[in-house]
Formats: sequence, structure tokens, C-alpha cells
Amino acid sequence: MDDLTEIIDKGRIIARANHILTPELAAKIGASHGTYLHNNGYKVIVAGRDYFNNSRMLKRAYLSGVMSTGINILNLHFAPVPLLQFCIRRFGADGGVYLSSGHVYEGDTGIRFYDPSGVEFQVSQLHSINQIFKKNKIERVDPLSIGTLSDITQTFDVYKGAIPQFVNRKSISSANLKVVVDCSYGPTGDITPEILNSLNVQVIALNTYYRALDDRLFPDLNSIRDTSAIIKAADADIGVIFDSDGSRLLVFDETGTLVDFEDLIMLIISNDDYILKNKESPIITTSCCSRIVDEYAENFNYKLLRVVNLPGEISSHLRQERGVFGAADTFKFYFPIYGPFPDGTFTLLKLLEVLSNRDEPLSSLVRNFPKSIKVYRSINVDPDMLYNFRQIIKDELKNENLLILDTLIGIKIIFQEGVKENKYKASWVMIRPSLHRNSMIISSETPDPETSETLIKKIETILKSKIKSLSKIKANETKTKQLRERI
Repeated sequence: MDDLTEIIDKGRIIARANHILTPELAAKIGASHGTYLHNNGYKVIVAGRDYFNNSRMLKRAYLSGVMSTGINILNLHFAPVPLLQFCIRRFGADGGVYLSSGHVYEGDTGIRFYDPSGVEFQVSQLHSINQIFKKNKIERVDPLSIGTLSDITQTFDVYKGAIPQFVNRKSISSANLKVVVDCSYGPTGDITPEILNSLNVQVIALNTYYRALDDRLFPDLNSIRDTSAIIKAADADIGVIFDSDGSRLLVFDETGTLVDFEDLIMLIISNDDYILKNKESPIITTSCCSRIVDEYAENFNYKLLRVVNLPGEISSHLRQERGVFGAADTFKFYFPIYGPFPDGTFTLLKLLEVLSNRDEPLSSLVRNFPKSIKVYRSINVDPDMLYNFRQIIKDELKNENLLILDTLIGIKIIFQEGVKENKYKASWVMIRPSLHRNSMIISSETPDPETSETLIKKIETILKSKIKSLSKIKANETKTKQLRERI
């Protein structure tokens, strides 16, 4: 491969492990990254990965490439992304890299880059690495200057002790809260339950251990449904499901009902003391977040700024604009008082802080928030489609060059971005499986209802066409089986 453009997806390098993203390619990308850092003395990066063997293999190859350019490495082994970002800042590193398996498409592995602030690279920075890669301008060093590889000891313990310092520990500890936490077989399982336990929070922890990679990507529909049921059965106050890298989370109230992204924003900005005391600072969100957030923020006299949902955009704008809070509609939340990057565990602690201060059920707190006017549709589908609808939609829309966002429970397709001439212009469709029956829920928000109906009809046609073809395949399989039985 002479150009990384074909495997750069939304500001990250993502490709199928061992098919396209081979160890040889990973090593060259690592060397390009090392050259980009302009080795002119002692330079160090922090490196981490998720549990899976494809990430482990490619990380080792990648690090050999970085070391060949004289860059020193602080090796975290497996760790959640927020811990890597925390370590970059704590140790004053010159950046970092994280390798993880994709949530949406089975077999994909992603490589993410981070700057000295722990903020993920923006597209322009990744383009600079690609220019080095394309032109083969890699600068290797002599044998005596090859980079070192060192483990970082006690980092988990430092992180566990540091992160609760940014919330009201006394309030949380005295509230006697119960939480269901699904760690999606990711490294958060080694950290988050212990942090909650230190705050006197009762924890029901699910999927906290290592699991070999198979054709199920977590969280999947079964784990989401199970978590929802356990929350209600255990009489928990709140439940969350983390992405396997620990940077984002789905949130459920005490009834096991999924809390909408917009409701979470409104809950946080109307209850967090630091945000309420800094209304002169803007809130940064994504261009395709529902317009209801603008209206709610205006009622609280906040200034809302919108940016495109790509890696590093919210973080960079939080720093440039001195923002007080950020939120991406992929369920990522940014608290600059802690750091300019999303951390699922810290978000959970902030939600527990709200619950402990308000002493009301979560469902009650979000019930009276204004709701956006969306167009909805529900269609019954074959159970198999509940698990592979992402790939179906991606394949059907691949020629339209649309931004398709993973929301952990579904996908959001962006047909038109953000705000133009001070008017909300975003057009998007959200698709997710029902938690209680075999159906897909399709919702849309656009500047006018007719456009929403058109976009929903487009997605509905794709799904129904696939349903029809699946029915024919199953019918033929049944006939073949019956014929064999007669023979």
C-alpha cells in the first residue's frame, strides 16, 4: 500500500486485521508516526490497546516501527482509552497511540493517535502522517539511538485514586446508590467497579473479564437487553454499558429504559455546579445533535457551538473557545475540568453526583425535559437483521459518501450537516433495534417533516428489500431441506 487514504475512515486508520492492516503495514505506519514527531532529542509516547489478539499483534508491529525512528515508548499493554489519555498528560508524553477492534464491523482494527494533551488527532494531523508514508520519507536512526520500551507501573492505581477527586465523593458515598455496569469485555472491567466500590456504591458488574474475539461485537443487542432487564430486576438506580475502549457509554434509568443523548446533555448542564457557574463559556456539541439542545441551552443562557463529529474536533474547540462542556451524539461527554477528552467512567461519576444531590429517580429527572419533534417509524424484521443491519445499511449507501456514526446501540446517518445562516439545517436518520421485540426503530430530524418522511422511507425501503430477499433464501432452504428428507 502506497497511500493510507483508502483506510482512513472519519479521521482514523481502520481496516481488516491481517487482510489489509498487516503487521508489515502497521510497522511502516508506526515509523511514519515516529518521523512525524520530529525526533530531535528525547521524545516519548504512551501506547495502549484493547484485549483482543489482533490489536495485540498489530500494536507490537506498530511499536517496532516507532522505535526504529528513535521514539521512546511507555507501554500500557491493555487499558481503556481514557487511561491512556490520562497517562499522556500525567507523564508529560509527546503523544500516544491506541489500537482497538471496531464496534460496528467485525474484524476491523483501528489505530488512533493522540497529541501531548491527550486529544485525538484531527484529520489534518493524520494527513501529515500519510504524506510521510506516501513519500516514504521515514527517518530511521542508528542502532545506538533506537527507542526504548518501558512499562508504566502502578498507573491503574494512580488513575483510580485521581479520577474521584473531581466529583463530590462525600455526596456520592452517602447516597447508597446501586449501579449496574456492563464493561463489554473491555479493560474498564479492571478499573471502574473498584472506583465505584471505593465510593460506597453498590455495583453489579457484568462482562468484566477477557473474552476472545469472535463474530459478536460488544456491546451487542443481547448484552444490551440483558443489562436493561438486570437493572430493573436488581432495583438499581442507574445502569450503564461501556464501549469496549471505555470512552463512551449508554445510560439506562431505574426502569431499564435507555436515556436519550439529548436528555443526558440537558440533565448535566442543568445540574452540574461547575457548568452552571461558568455560563459565559460555551458548550460544544456536534453539528447533527438535535435542535432541542439549542432551545434548552438558550433557556439557561448558554452559548452553544456546533462542530463536525470527527476525532479531535470537540476537544480542540473546547481548548480554543475555553468551553465548559462538550458532548458528541455518539454518547461521548467532555468535562474540561477533568480533561479535554471523553471518559465513560468519569461521566458515570458525574451522573451519580447528580443523582446523589437531587435524590430523585433518573426517570423523574429526565421526564420533564422538552422532547425534539422527530418523525418515527417502526418495522418488524427478521431476528438476524437486528444484528447485521449496520453492514446492510453501509453496503447500500456506500456510494453516497455519507457520514455514518456508530451510537453503540445503532447508527446515525448524516445527510446534511449542522447550521447555516444561523438556522438549523441538519438532516439525519437514526436506526436502532427495539429492546423488547424484533423490530427496527427509525427516527429522523430535518428542517421540515416532509424531508424526514422521505429519508425514513429511503431507509425503510432498503430494510424491507433485504427482508424480502432473506425470506426467499429461507424459503428455498426450507424447500431444499424438505426435499432431502423425502429422498
